[in-house]
Amino acid sequence: MCTEKDLLINCNTKDHEKWNRRSFLQTLGLGGAGATLMMNGIPMAFGQSTPLSTALGNSDSGRVLLIVRLQGGNDGLNTIVPINNYDLYANARPTLKHEMADIHKLSNEFGVPKYLQPTIEPIWEGGCMKVVHGTGYENQNLSHFTGTDNLSKGTDDEMVETGVYGRYFESIYPDFLLNLPEAPPAVQIGGVGDIIFTGTESNFAFTIANTRQLERIASDGTLFNVADVPDCTKGSQLKFVRGVLNTTLKYSKVIKETAATQTNTIEFPDTNLGSALSIISKTIKGGMGTCVYMVNLNGFDTHANQPEKHQELLTNITESIMAFYRDLEPSGRDRDVLTMTMSEFGRRVKENGSNGTDHGTAAPMLLFGPSLNGSGFIGEHPSLSDLNRGNLKYTQDFINVYGTIMQEWLCIDSNIINQSIPRPYTSIDLGFNCSSTVTNHDYIVREKFEHIPIYDDKRVSIRINNNFQESYKISLYNILGQQVGVLYDDTIESGQHDISISDHFPQLKAGVYVYNINKNNRNYSKKIIISG
Repeated sequence: MCTEKDLLINCNTKDHEKWNRRSFLQTLGLGGAGATLMMNGIPMAFGQSTPLSTALGNSDSGRVLLIVRLQGGNDGLNTIVPINNYDLYANARPTLKHEMADIHKLSNEFGVPKYLQPTIEPIWEGGCMKVVHGTGYENQNLSHFTGTDNLSKGTDDEMVETGVYGRYFESIYPDFLLNLPEAPPAVQIGGVGDIIFTGTESNFAFTIANTRQLERIASDGTLFNVADVPDCTKGSQLKFVRGVLNTTLKYSKVIKETAATQTNTIEFPDTNLGSALSIISKTIKGGMGTCVYMVNLNGFDTHANQPEKHQELLTNITESIMAFYRDLEPSGRDRDVLTMTMSEFGRRVKENGSNGTDHGTAAPMLLFGPSLNGSGFIGEHPSLSDLNRGNLKYTQDFINVYGTIMQEWLCIDSNIINQSIPRPYTSIDLGFNCSSTVTNHDYIVREKFEHIPIYDDKRVSIRINNNFQESYKISLYNILGQQVGVLYDDTIESGQHDISISDHFPQLKAGVYVYNINKNNRNYSKKIIISG
């Protein structure tokens, strides 16, 4: 007999490791993971948007950013070893230190563990790697969750709930809820619904929980297995739901069809990261149009038995990235891809008593790609003698790296970046520059226009703030993509105005709706909730 417990074990835990209700809702598109829901032939995007692909398309750069998130807090001192301060480093880490004979020198000042020499040496000597020293921020938070959120938001302000890229995309292309792009603007593998892509309405990345799901999508265009379900009523119900989801996740088909046009010319490491990058390489070569990818790599919380774990992780990264760029090289797309590593924090300078290191602060960010036009080090390495309660003092605000990549790699106008990044950034020389910058969004800077849902007792309205008198057409849609009706079609003077949905549609059923504002040939959409 198939019980509810059996169903949960066989149908959830077995198929989707570390998967929970939030992940499932996000895949449905109800929690902001970027799924595409199509009902009655009408596409609706909950958590999916056009901004990224359109913005980069306008710049004609064809550039791609690959973010490799090192989850857990990477130990920067044992990744980029400070040879110039070796005595201080070695004294702080009597058992964890890399012996001088076991360090491969990148310069007279810094090196990497010698076990990375086979992969790092050709990358470094080929001018395809830069190290940004000591990235961090003031009062760095040492919680995994808060630290990750702060890095994604670009600030430690608890009131901010949106991400750096999410704010930018949402401000430039505000009609994402009703305007679905042909390809996923961003793809995230692991770390469901990361806040870095989150705007006020939804997440901008098509998110896949793990590499196994990506492999299934690339091979047969489906996300969920409809064959391996219990032979019972609930199993049949689950099979039906999975089948519906497979048909509604449009981007699964896009990824499959694009990947099928390409083959890998290089053998990738047999790891989750290697497998993910092999498929990402195919989609880039196939011209899918996705311009930001993020892959999460777990395991960097090395409180105990660090040497073996860290060696395995760093080897996996460098071998996978080398294979990735070698696979892209014959197509010429290798110069179009910049890879950036990021981690929520570094580790403490001194080792602990468990053959590991504890949560710390500043850590290097690594950049890879031939468009860096030469290898080298950016900024000043933190002092190993002038510490803050045993932690390194950061020497480079991570927001400077973000801002520079957005401006000089993704070719976004600095005025627009300043609206998306919550604090000022200083551009740094990473070795590349932008030949064309997106400038067709100047209206965002000079025009004051805001629209927000207003909930007052049982009344629901749309509040509009503008500084120009213009003609507005406001329409309301249900979650099936069907137009409920036209709420307003007339001129609105400058100032603040509340357009009541409750007065125009008093019999409207409770639920989630989407309103669309058309003005000056531009469209703006947001979700709005009608209660009973």
